Amino acid sequence: MEKSSLRWASSDGAFLFQVPYEETMFPLETVILLSSSLYAISVFLEKGNLSFGGEKLSIIRLNFHPPISEEDIADEELQEKYVIHSAFHDGFCFQSIFHESDITNEHSEFEKAFLESVVNHVLETLDKSGFHVSDIPFLQDNVVINDVEEMLHEIDTKYKSLVASWSLAGGADCEDNRFDFSSVHYNGKIKVKDLFYDLDENAIEAIDELLLGKEGKMTLFRIAKSLVGLSGLLYSDESTEKISDEELNFAHSEIILETADSKRLFRLDVRAYTIDEEQYCDITIMG
Repeated sequence: MEKSSLRWASSDGAFLFQVPYEETMFPLETVILLSSSLYAISVFLEKGNLSFGGEKLSIIRLNFHPPISEEDIADEELQEKYVIHSAFHDGFCFQSIFHESDITNEHSEFEKAFLESVVNHVLETLDKSGFHVSDIPFLQDNVVINDVEEMLHEIDTKYKSLVASWSLAGGADCEDNRFDFSSVHYNGKIKVKDLFYDLDENAIEAIDELLLGKEGKMTLFRIAKSLVGLSGLLYSDESTEKISDEELNFAHSEIILETADSKRLFRLDVRAYTIDEEQYCDITIMG
């Protein structure tokens, strides 16, 4: 596969291993922090703390755009945009990250299905051997890690042709317009400092066609807070300091969610920005 990608596994949010092992895209510390944050979002969704029309939700992909500070607005287009995919089952997560220029909507559908197959394969292998996910780093000869590495290498050497074959075979549930989002179902605004408080009192809502309850709104805004934090994490490295809340001018992240039964897609846009030295967070859900 002529693209740069990184995939990694975690157990209950604790980092296990990554493929490739080398720090090709991010320092290992960044991936470790990503693991715990993405796990928290997965747990919220798995428990049904946020549901649309009574249906549970799963992550198809997350898009991260470079945060913009006052000083680097002109350079924003030169920075990489990232796409993350995630599969989660019984506390075991397998995730991948790509540069946005290397991944299409069709690829995302395939990548999501592929990661789910990796998760199922690992869990079944461990169950047959009487081991637990947390045993993976300690197994003799790294047998599970080596097995997963071989799977990933085999897939990546013929990624494009596999995506095309999978789609033609009906693997992709998508039509041409599956990733078109034109209807706004929810829009709310809140000060970033109020994200973890009583949203009925602190959030300003313009639209709530989804009729979200208080618990759902709390989860929604906690996910938003995580996405704002992850954006800062992805765009900081050992040589640059993380953009502080005071310096942040604009940050934009998206998470595309799929309903469990109807297989509808929703896009949750999170935008953080500063007005008169007060940082706000806008959330918009589109379908």
